[in-house]
Amino acid sequence: MGWIAILIVGAILGWITEAYLMRREYPGHLWGAIIAGIVGAWIGGKYLGAWGWMLDGVNVIGSAIVALILSYVVGLFGEEVAGEKRDAP
Repeated sequence: MGWIAILIVGAILGWITEAYLMRREYPGHLWGAIIAGIVGAWIGGKYLGAWGWMLDGVNVIGSAIVALILSYVVGLFGEEVAGEKRDAP
């Protein structure tokens, strides 16, 4: 059950980061954002300790925090977009 939470939290936060927080062209576009979010959720859920909301040994709040941060950092490596951000899906 914990791995399902990691997939859901990582995918949603990766998508939110790519669609609304970045003013750059995300490397790998939507799939790159989702993968970065899932990896961040796994790292945060596994290694941030047993505080907050736990689901089958996974720290859900920690996974959300690290997924958001890692997705944002990966997005900083993208190319600058001229003018306004492209249309969000």
